[in-house]
Amino acid sequence: MDYEEEELIKLAKEGDKVAFSKLIRKYQSLVFNLLYRLIPDEFDINDIAQDIWIKVYQSIANFKINSSFKTWLNKIAINTYYDKLRKKRYKEEVSIDEEDEEGNKIFDIPDSRLIPEDIILDNEWQNFLEDKIKSLPEIYKVIIIMREFQNLSYEEISNVMNISIGTVKSRLARAREMLIKELSEYFKELKK
Repeated sequence: MDYEEEELIKLAKEGDKVAFSKLIRKYQSLVFNLLYRLIPDEFDINDIAQDIWIKVYQSIANFKINSSFKTWLNKIAINTYYDKLRKKRYKEEVSIDEEDEEGNKIFDIPDSRLIPEDIILDNEWQNFLEDKIKSLPEIYKVIIIMREFQNLSYEEISNVMNISIGTVKSRLARAREMLIKELSEYFKELKK
């Protein structure tokens, strides 16, 4: 934790709303990236993100300054996500081909450095990968997202999930095995 972040946290703990809003700005993309990979519905992402920041605001006074704010925030985010799952029994699947109101694919991630043929293959690959990650069982999906997309360490994941580092490693290995098996199908299709 850098000095500026530590000062913002101290001020936020004392009730400084400006400092808290700076923390939100600093970490909002981390929260949205995590939720985006877990939840396909944009409305629910905003709803859960708001719940997360309310919980952070309500409990920041209890945050231990010598702890990792990022890990603490991820723990609140994951727990809030699980609370929402339990309440709503969120089982709905969303097609990777889903489009927004203007007819644009929601998961379209263009790369201007590529030629058009490569862009098509890159988008197809991205869509396929996102689909396979979202189809993983919950315990594996959360671990792979925290490790590969949030760049959390094994120890941080262990703290967020309240599981041992060995369990983190074994679940991550299992998630990777499942993805490799699923992703190998993609390459078999390309060879045809």
